[in-house]
Amino acid sequence: MMFFCLGQRLQRSFSSFFGKAVVLSFCVVLSGCSEQKKVEPEPPRPVKTVLLSADSPSDQVSLIGDIEPEHETILGFRIGGRIIERKVDVGDKVSKGELLAALDTSDAKNQLANAKAKLVSAQSSLSLAKITYERYKKLLSTHVISQSQFDMKKSDYDTALSQYESAKSAVKEASDNVSYTKLLAPESGVVTQVSGNVGQVVSAGQEVVKLASLTQRNAVFDVPEEMITNTPPHSEITVSLLSDPSIKTTGTVRDVSPQANTNTRTYRVRIKLTTFPKEMVLGAIVKGSARLREANIIQLPALALTRQGKQPAVYVFDESTQSVHLQPVTVVRYSNDSIFVSKGLSAGVRVVVAGVSTLRPGMKVTLFKDAN
Repeated sequence: MMFFCLGQRLQRSFSSFFGKAVVLSFCVVLSGCSEQKKVEPEPPRPVKTVLLSADSPSDQVSLIGDIEPEHETILGFRIGGRIIERKVDVGDKVSKGELLAALDTSDAKNQLANAKAKLVSAQSSLSLAKITYERYKKLLSTHVISQSQFDMKKSDYDTALSQYESAKSAVKEASDNVSYTKLLAPESGVVTQVSGNVGQVVSAGQEVVKLASLTQRNAVFDVPEEMITNTPPHSEITVSLLSDPSIKTTGTVRDVSPQANTNTRTYRVRIKLTTFPKEMVLGAIVKGSARLREANIIQLPALALTRQGKQPAVYVFDESTQSVHLQPVTVVRYSNDSIFVSKGLSAGVRVVVAGVSTLRPGMKVTLFKDAN
């Protein structure tokens, strides 16, 4: 009986000790958990931003080109011969009808003299044939000659008339050839190329002089494909003299080359000018400025770009929470160091332009001085 009471007392003591140990261990665990939850808050990360204003620059582009004539005419003699005179050189201005070059007229004048002699002979033969024809016509009416005799004389007259007409045409052609020995300017312009020299024998139609018209001039540029596709077809182009930007005019796209240059992958674009400042001579170097199709394109540094899933995005600063969030955007063009955004941003938004790789949505940030 004594042993039984002792056992119960030991059992109660062990249970009490075990319970206290469990409670103590549980408290230690809770204390450890409480200590793990006490994490120091992450300090705000400094970032560089830019504040978008209502007058954010749109996507205006400028290219360098030159002034060229609207058209150039290749001039040559209408007959072959030896050049005996050339009145012009490259850069000379000429008026309509002015003599540019001349051929030796000896052969042409000899041909004209021969043609005139043949015409005189043909005219004499025609006169004799006509007199005979008229006489035989009367004799036929009185039945003095036969029909076959009359027909023979009529045939002689027709032949003489045909030969006379041919002789007249020959004289006209020979006379024209004499006039063709002179090369005259078909319009006022400036000589841009000379290919014929005194003493040179040229064939009919061979280039001797190239003449540029002064009635219309174009500004010509080599334009990348993306600029062509993003520029309205009737947009106004500002053209200014590179050496003096105060001398300027405007123009519109006249035509675009259908094929790109194989080396530069650019397209030749001609701009029809509305006015022609006298300083914009042929060959003058000019700058053309145009605005791309979208009216409110915003240019940002390329470092501002990140992604939200598969969508391009930028980080936008929320002043009320002093944190950043991702804003999806539409990028219409990329360059080496910039992106051009057409949708997703508006005036008054502050965009992070540096340090985006270390950011995450909702992160607290502090601002450096605004970027330019």
